[in-house]
Amino acid sequence: MEVIHPTAKMLVEISKAQDIEAGDGTTSVVVMAGALLKASQELLSKGIHPAAISDGFNVAHKKACEIIDGMSVPVDLDDRDILIQNCVTCLSSKVVSANSDVLAPMAVDAVLKIIDKSDTNVDLRNIRVSMKLGGTVDDSELIDGLCFTNNKVSHFAGGPQRIEGARIGLIQFCLSAPKTDLENNVVVNDYTAMDRILKEEKKYIVNLVKKIVATNCNVIMIQKSILRDAVNELALHFLAKKGIMVIKDIERDDVDFICKTINAIPVPHIDQFTKDKLGTANLVEEVSAGSDKKIVKVTGCPAQNKTVSILVRGSNQLVLEEAERSLHDALCVVRALVKKRSLLPGGAACEMEIS
Repeated sequence: MEVIHPTAKMLVEISKAQDIEAGDGTTSVVVMAGALLKASQELLSKGIHPAAISDGFNVAHKKACEIIDGMSVPVDLDDRDILIQNCVTCLSSKVVSANSDVLAPMAVDAVLKIIDKSDTNVDLRNIRVSMKLGGTVDDSELIDGLCFTNNKVSHFAGGPQRIEGARIGLIQFCLSAPKTDLENNVVVNDYTAMDRILKEEKKYIVNLVKKIVATNCNVIMIQKSILRDAVNELALHFLAKKGIMVIKDIERDDVDFICKTINAIPVPHIDQFTKDKLGTANLVEEVSAGSDKKIVKVTGCPAQNKTVSILVRGSNQLVLEEAERSLHDALCVVRALVKKRSLLPGGAACEMEIS
């Protein structure tokens, strides 16, 4: 078993912390930490106590912060061009630097949409980044609402693919016949018993659909189930006849973001499915994303909700993943400017000033 040296582990941790906080500069912090460790080693060899070295580093840190604050230039969040220029600088060293004129404004606008001018931090969990293979990075777009790339609208029995004035229900129960948690077998001796089973299943599904229709819901989002089918063909047939759009396979991790965006409450049981649990949106539609690929967009969500979605496109998986990582770095740059609204000159100017 390979043992990781404590110093190497520490360098990995500070690199991770830097990536989370700033989204960039992971190499820089490792180089600086290495230089400080080298300086510490020289001081230790002279017989200086580690506590004294640590205190000296704290004094130097405070002085460095004073110098940096003194040379910083204040930034106004209303100056969108300055924010975009900073994001372009961040993206200039990335694989997708040629697309910085698309990604940089997208990152700035996404952050500005989810904050108030008085905020001193940005919760990046309110920005949902979805990736879809196909097209180019220039086809990426900012969506004021929701975007699903892996969740398909049901086309079974001619169900609708576009709903205006959507009243959206998010359900966590299954629209299929009940099933025991354990493995089971049903033995049918004659066709009358089989007929009775099918009639009971149909009656059960019809009752579920009636309760959904009674709330005037016209879009149903169904959370993915691992116990049994989240929805069966019989339920899809009845929902299509009632003109209800069905979006399947909603991931559990996405439920909170979806509910916050459309003002919905997830429903774990049909008896709790009422009008006040429904979310709203101006438009829910399935649009083409090239060849046979489809994307589901939910736009015109309640204005008071501070969430936004970004759809990232790419011609291959490598470019797609690199664009997503670069976009995250750009979002971190804008978040850093919201936290501390000041800029520093580049080209290692502040490092030279401190040294």
